[in-house]
Amino acid sequence: MGAFSGRITNILKGIKENVALEGTTFETTKENMLRFRTWWKRINIEHGLVFWLTGAFTMLMLSLLAFTTVYGNPGVETSINFVIGEATAIAQKTSPYFGRFFLVMVGIMLFRTQFSVYGSNSKIAAENRVIMNQEKFKIGNIAKYFYVFLWAQLIAGMLILASGFTEPLALVTLGAVLNAISMFIYTGLVLWLNSTLLPKGTRPSPFRFVFVFLAFLFYGGFSVFTVFNFFG
Repeated sequence: MGAFSGRITNILKGIKENVALEGTTFETTKENMLRFRTWWKRINIEHGLVFWLTGAFTMLMLSLLAFTTVYGNPGVETSINFVIGEATAIAQKTSPYFGRFFLVMVGIMLFRTQFSVYGSNSKIAAENRVIMNQEKFKIGNIAKYFYVFLWAQLIAGMLILASGFTEPLALVTLGAVLNAISMFIYTGLVLWLNSTLLPKGTRPSPFRFVFVFLAFLFYGGFSVFTVFNFFG
């Protein structure tokens, strides 16, 4: 799918690509619906393998590793020290090289995660900026808006760390509050749009609608819970 969408290019190279933000539709003919169902089936298989199977397996293995190496040790509850403790335990039980290798892999994993998050946030913000006012913010300048939002996030992060606000638990809690609220709004909008504006043949099934609606209620309740706990 990404091969058919324009990329945000490097502004230093001066190369631009056409980017379409509105998307496309298709007529609900028998042939097109057959293609849509084939695509939808493959998307479900891919998401099932990548997010459910691989994601669940990775989280379980990381949780098991933390449990077997640092569970019950003092000083690992609210800081990043548990990663150092894991590396130390691995080095003691195997070899110092495996402990160092673990730290390198954790660093790469965290870097790739933040790299993807910053990139996605900047792209979404840049696209929304253009969509909200296309006369003032031209789509041809979307790469500039992307890098403005990207550097704004990086500078904000540096300012937060420089101010001494380095406690991971507090940062995670604040992130949970913001994520809960955003997911609550996002899930509701997706459910409403997919159930009203899409052609009937492409709308979510009743089974999927129920589960997305339950997720909407869960995120709403979690938003209220986290806000009261964070500010209470």
